[in-house]
Amino acid sequence: MQTPLKKLVCAFVLAMPGLALAGGPGCDNVNFSAEVVAKFPNAQKACIAVLEKDGAVYVKYEADVVSASKDSVTVDFLDKTGKGVSRVTFAPAADQTAEIDGKAMAFSSMKKGMKLHFYIEHSRWGLYANPAARPMKILSSASL
Repeated sequence: MQTPLKKLVCAFVLAMPGLALAGGPGCDNVNFSAEVVAKFPNAQKACIAVLEKDGAVYVKYEADVVSASKDSVTVDFLDKTGKGVSRVTFAPAADQTAEIDGKAMAFSSMKKGMKLHFYIEHSRWGLYANPAARPMKILSSASL
């Protein structure tokens, strides 16, 4: 015979996984490594989403292209209000692309003002065009 307390405990235990996932991982819950915080102090402030890929947690960012050439790209990372908070210059490999309006585009073809999405793994400093890509070489990073 089940007592009301046992029923309550069983219901609570069964509901916990759903409750834990309901909110999903959010920007406020990311525990950035000391390396990421040291090199990108605005990591938390500029976060727009969090996702998991192959067991790693990636934070999604939006950035405006400031300049682009065959050797490097400079972008301003934006906070949730669209204000620039950090400027990053990186050197993508010749074959690396980013998705613009659903199409792959070479970084060297990008124009000032284009909006891009980037990802940083929460536990180590590196810039990714998408979580499945290899990291791009970061040349400089500074707060605005």
